[in-house]
Amino acid sequence: MADGSVASLAVGWLLAAVLLAFVGWPLFRSRIGGAPREPDSASPLERQKLEAYAALKEAEFDRRMGKLSDEDYSMLTQRYRQQALAAIAGLEQTKRADTARRGRAPVRMVYCPGCGEKLAPRAQFCSHCGRSLRETAA
Repeated sequence: MADGSVASLAVGWLLAAVLLAFVGWPLFRSRIGGAPREPDSASPLERQKLEAYAALKEAEFDRRMGKLSDEDYSMLTQRYRQQALAAIAGLEQTKRADTARRGRAPVRMVYCPGCGEKLAPRAQFCSHCGRSLRETAA
């Protein structure tokens, strides 16, 4: 009987150790560097755009849950859309400058940097807000 209880005790301890290792592995892996962290390679403008998108989604969710009134929702979405549009315009300008530096033809803008409306091909002005597109291309 002593051999059976020792064997079951050993199996119990072994099972507990395996379970503890399984549960604790993510904690130990991050300490020893087993899970490499991805470098924060996104530019500040890209992060601004992604954060504005996330804030827009959160505001929509809060409105659906009844946490935001329609007036507050409208105010928040206007502000976050402006942030996203500013980031997108900055990213387009950066892309255009990089392209010009490499000696290639400039890339045409697809969206107005002022209001975010889609632009017609070869447009000189935004058909929605009237903003000149020549001043942003320079």
